[in-house]
Amino acid sequence: MLCTGLLMQAQIHDMRWLGGYDPQSPDPEWGGNKTIFHLAPPAMSIAEDHGLYINRTVGVYTDEGDSIIAYTNGWYVANAALAVMPNGSGLNPSTYFSPDDGFPNPSTHIFLPWPANPDSIALIHMIADSVSGGGTYLSARLYLSIVDRGLDNGLGDLTLKNHILLQEPLICGGLSAVRHANGRDWWVFTHGYLNNEFTSFLLTPHGFDGPFYQTIGSVRSGPPPSVNFSMSGVHMASSATGSEGAGLDVFDFDRCTGMLSNWQHADIAQPILIRNSAFSPNGNFIYVGRADTLYQYPLAGGLLGFPTVVAAYDGFYDEIPQFGTYFSWGTSLAANGWIYIGTGNSTHYLHTIHQPDQPGLTCNVVQHEHVLPTWNINCIPYRPNYLLGPVDGSVCDSLGLTVGEHELYPAAVAHVQPNPSNGNFSIGYKGQPTAGELVVLDAAGHVMCRHRLSAWSTVHAVELPGVAPGLYQCKLNWGARTVGARVLITETP
Repeated sequence: MLCTGLLMQAQIHDMRWLGGYDPQSPDPEWGGNKTIFHLAPPAMSIAEDHGLYINRTVGVYTDEGDSIIAYTNGWYVANAALAVMPNGSGLNPSTYFSPDDGFPNPSTHIFLPWPANPDSIALIHMIADSVSGGGTYLSARLYLSIVDRGLDNGLGDLTLKNHILLQEPLICGGLSAVRHANGRDWWVFTHGYLNNEFTSFLLTPHGFDGPFYQTIGSVRSGPPPSVNFSMSGVHMASSATGSEGAGLDVFDFDRCTGMLSNWQHADIAQPILIRNSAFSPNGNFIYVGRADTLYQYPLAGGLLGFPTVVAAYDGFYDEIPQFGTYFSWGTSLAANGWIYIGTGNSTHYLHTIHQPDQPGLTCNVVQHEHVLPTWNINCIPYRPNYLLGPVDGSVCDSLGLTVGEHELYPAAVAHVQPNPSNGNFSIGYKGQPTAGELVVLDAAGHVMCRHRLSAWSTVHAVELPGVAPGLYQCKLNWGARTVGARVLITETP
């Protein structure tokens, strides 16, 4: 009996990626595209006219049912009907760029659920107000806008737009966010220009506390860094190119106090672009690309080790000869558990890492594997870990929440879809911070398959080819905690 399990690191609110260029172009090659992660690896990308010209700037927010609520290209905020919200135009007022095109900087827009208010969504955003002598985009302001899900007949609208949170010289990009140790609030980070100063805010039910400042790490003077937190929230990685501080910075992070510590730095050869990094799901590895090379850095006990080259650019070009598929501009752990990497040019391709928790070449990098239906200029959205709960037992664990059990998540049950099934089905469940196990049993108690559930996963896809029709029991175990569901198989594929 063959049983195939397909792991999915599914996180709510981030299971749709939008990309592409001009939806008004008569050439479909320049239209929009959507990548969907809710099925099973590999992800599926389709052509879609999503109404907005999207360059490198994209933010997408979906609900618990995986339906799009809001998305932005830096100039407009649109809704599930693929239309600009009634108050959704005029985002990021600036005379430096034209709203006819998508804004070209990644990691500049983050959607976050407003704590204790399920109808409100915070959009933290910035845009370039000038360019330095070295060609670096600079921002003079950090903004807040708020989307109310209940307005416009449930399609949403902005109740606050372009409210200034911070007004000072900032690197335009590198926005990041992570949950507070209480499991409810959110830390939001940005970075100053020509200094090594992080600025943070804390989003609470009452609004934003801060700004708070901390001087630590490399001076940022070049293009915006790629900033990411590990899925557990205990580490931050910042990678960047530029005249100062080029390479990788890694920090420990205290989710209670919001303070960074234990700064470690790894130099990476210049002047090749370094604008992408991502943690593996278990946080033991950091992946950094520098156009022609992809590195894997081990992170054991908080100590950064020596890198392993897990891939070198293979010389592949898209249809136009000058469009090489490099390792550049955008690296993200997606909802299906794979890491996806932009190519640095407008191509039809993304690189993939199939097993990012594995060391060295066993992580399985596949270059230009994911094919997009339209041209795409590294439209990979930033995604925080929306499932991260409290730090149990810490001084900040004061709300009585347990991991994954707060206002965003349903009761502790598992759901099978479709049900009845032909033997191919997916099981949805609440994400847990530790690895678990899935066991599928027939009516007689015989084990049909047994598979590991990775930490933070919320969906696991199962294939049971050739099994007899009947009722099957699915048991999901995380230590002493067990949830179950039944699936009726009526025919086999």
